[in-house]
Amino acid sequence: MSCHRVIVLVLVLGACQSNGTKPSEPSSNCATPDGEAFIDANHRKYLDAISRARRWLDALDIDPIALRKYGVKGKKKLTEQLDTYYRLSQIAEPAERAALLARIKEVVAITYEPRFHDLGDISDKQFKQDATSYLRAALLMERLGLDTQLYRDEIRKIQPRLDAHMKSRGPHQQLAFHWYYEHFGLAEPFPLAAAREAGMIARRVNVAKFKRDDVYDLTHEVFVPYEFGEKLDVDPFSAEDKAYLLPALSVLLARFIVERDVDLAAELVSCMRMLRFTEEPVYREGLDYLLTNQHEDGSWGDVERAEHEFGDQAPEAMILHTTMVVIDALAFAFHSPWNPPRGCPGSVS
Repeated sequence: MSCHRVIVLVLVLGACQSNGTKPSEPSSNCATPDGEAFIDANHRKYLDAISRARRWLDALDIDPIALRKYGVKGKKKLTEQLDTYYRLSQIAEPAERAALLARIKEVVAITYEPRFHDLGDISDKQFKQDATSYLRAALLMERLGLDTQLYRDEIRKIQPRLDAHMKSRGPHQQLAFHWYYEHFGLAEPFPLAAAREAGMIARRVNVAKFKRDDVYDLTHEVFVPYEFGEKLDVDPFSAEDKAYLLPALSVLLARFIVERDVDLAAELVSCMRMLRFTEEPVYREGLDYLLTNQHEDGSWGDVERAEHEFGDQAPEAMILHTTMVVIDALAFAFHSPWNPPRGCPGSVS
């Protein structure tokens, strides 16, 4: 998409968001020649991109405790690496999965050491930064069939502290914790699922003036009902929600393509796939933007900014997250078992 076309889309959809004009209905789930042709034409690029990304990830060693000394959220970064390997294991050929699992065991080895389980002792600030990732890492390990008996014991020990923090969490965080509390069999301090009513989607917040953090809040509100891509076949949003989300996500994706923000573009592309807005032209433009902005080393992200802010820790501190969310966006779009042929009428499963 040319910059001119993207800017026009931003202005038109932004006007719909701000003046109350009723947005168009989400497009049909029926596959169009343009949509299928794009996926077919770019499937080899996708496979090459995933292969290169895995080589970059294999060379990245994360010590979550050492990273804390540099002001980097160590447990969050370990979880991002685990999350990325989990996605790669889902889309890998059967012959590749044993090697991936062996590498994953190396990554999570530190979680079997008592020094990793320090959430009862760290500051409130660090606890709030680490708690979500701490629970997610355990969940991912269980999905991979790894032993989490020690981990679950430690989670139960910190539940009172988790409970005390819940009221300070934002809506999308409370929704995520609702899911984690259910998974680990923890009693909720109050009904966490009720946070949906306080979220941006329920309030139909105008995206025209969104800052970057607002966009992350919105994308995560979308991610949680789909369990961050684990349940691509569910349909958790109402027609009214989708009528808000279609122009909102479209205008934001167009904006961040123009601003050359790969990280947010990837999250927005994933949201559009989850919601089955896959026949929108801006969705394909987003995928093309991701495919054409991979670094030679296999990663994605703003290296200049990352190095300026984090120096030698740039790969773990920033580039890893961008690489993770791009791999998600590409896998959701291109992995054939998740995208079977669609007829009319039909849906993306």
